[in-house]
Amino acid sequence: MKVKKYVVASMPQAMKAIRSDLGEEAVILHSKQIRTGGFLGLFTKAKIEVLAAVDSVEKLSVKKNLAPPEPSMEDNQFFMKQQLSELNTLVSQMSQMPKVSSGSYPKAVEDVLAYLHLQEIDEAILENLEAPMLEYYYLHRPDSNQLMKWTKSWLVNQFKASEWSGPFKKYVSVVGPTGVGKTTTLAKLAAKCVLEQNQKIAFITTDTYRISAIEQLKTYASILNAPLTICYNGADFKKALLETEAYDVIFIDTAGRNFLEPQYVNDLKKIITFQEDLQTFLVLALTSKVSDMKAVYERFASLPVDHLIFTKQDETTRKGSLLNMLYHYGQRAAFTTNGQDVPEDVSSFKIEEFIDDVFGDWKDE
Repeated sequence: MKVKKYVVASMPQAMKAIRSDLGEEAVILHSKQIRTGGFLGLFTKAKIEVLAAVDSVEKLSVKKNLAPPEPSMEDNQFFMKQQLSELNTLVSQMSQMPKVSSGSYPKAVEDVLAYLHLQEIDEAILENLEAPMLEYYYLHRPDSNQLMKWTKSWLVNQFKASEWSGPFKKYVSVVGPTGVGKTTTLAKLAAKCVLEQNQKIAFITTDTYRISAIEQLKTYASILNAPLTICYNGADFKKALLETEAYDVIFIDTAGRNFLEPQYVNDLKKIITFQEDLQTFLVLALTSKVSDMKAVYERFASLPVDHLIFTKQDETTRKGSLLNMLYHYGQRAAFTTNGQDVPEDVSSFKIEEFIDDVFGDWKDE
């Protein structure tokens, strides 16, 4: 079965496009009113989104590269009759579905989509999912659990390229708003280098606003037998780079400030030299609202942010915001954290493991 989505100004326009693309046997699965274009919600235009489908048994056979022996005339006649019967049954079942005025889906599809909404997965991702999900549903008629399993695989495939596996560059900095756990995260990454790769590491901090942050980093540095240099200005930072040149990886902590203040990012640029051998991770908390996470990302967009780190995975049951950020900004996730223990509670981001966690409390009612 082939499923295709159309965004049109009127139903006659939709019907014309559907007949042209899919033929007279096509069936409308779903339609809804949407608004497109505009600026800041103003001057939008009313449109109709229509999903249509047509059976395509022959195309599916080609995709599978089937090369069966030449059938006899009797076999061929039997196969053509069987195919026609199955197609008639399928079209009949589809024709009995609620049409344009209702806009509802089969129960299994509604169950899965409702759960994705609960996880606050962005509408843009769901729109991409819609057509292939319906195509799979009408080909296989899965129950809710089977459809959820397929959906998880679809999401894994969509975001597989969002994994980052290293290695670190010589200089590693973490930036982000206050309260996301940058200092603890930095210590976790440093401990992994020491314990897993036996590397010599050093710390530099430009966070001179919070004495507690300096004391916290001093404790980690002492445990890891690493030097810590405190930098108050750009000259201090350049001197610190020279003094730590012999170390394998130098981890740079930055102050967490109110991200709504443009001056914060400008202050960072005055102190830190964002050079080619410096790798910058933007740290975001999964407990934050998506709108706030986007505002943070856009505030730091003037910096060469390489990858994202998501903290507090264990403190929320709704984790779709991570996928939303990767989708909207084309970024890669490097690590997620799920606790305060160093270095245990940090993991390299693996999309399959994350999707399993997102859907961990799925229950088919």
